[in-house]
Amino acid sequence: IICTDVEIEPVLQEITGEELNRGANKAPDARLDVHARGFWDRQQSAFFDVRVCHPNADSYRELSPKQIFQLHENEKKRQYSRRVLEVEQGTFIPLVFTSTGGMADECKRFHSRLAELLALKKGDDYATTISWIRAKVSFAILRSALLCLRGTRSKRRAANISDIDITSESAQARI
Repeated sequence: IICTDVEIEPVLQEITGEELNRGANKAPDARLDVHARGFWDRQQSAFFDVRVCHPNADSYRELSPKQIFQLHENEKKRQYSRRVLEVEQGTFIPLVFTSTGGMADECKRFHSRLAELLALKKGDDYATTISWIRAKVSFAILRSALLCLRGTRSKRRAANISDIDITSESAQARI
């Protein structure tokens, strides 16, 4: 375990008179994808919200990949950043991926920190760990895209990273 108090789809606290920006999600049952305590700093709450976009969509034809990432990061920040800072007293990072495997700058920073924490915890080197994480994320995005195309055929398995030997998995996969 590299973080404590990890929650999937936590419900955010209700707004009690805070002034939020226009476009902010003010719903009483607003949720983000992940909450983890201790990711950036000890005992600090960090909230993450994942978005996957298709960079070859017609609506992005005139935009560069950097502009596409910026567009999605800014939209997520407009919806949640101020609420997380003021109401939840935490940090917010939008994790923006493309369906082709690209990552926005904040997402890269998240993965870098995750690799740093995981390498420290497992005693592996950073390069092996970040390669392993990138491979896992790439296959997760690929599986999600395939699910969208053909639907599911099997039960979902929960991953337990404490039993994973990153070095041997990376060597076996030739990463």
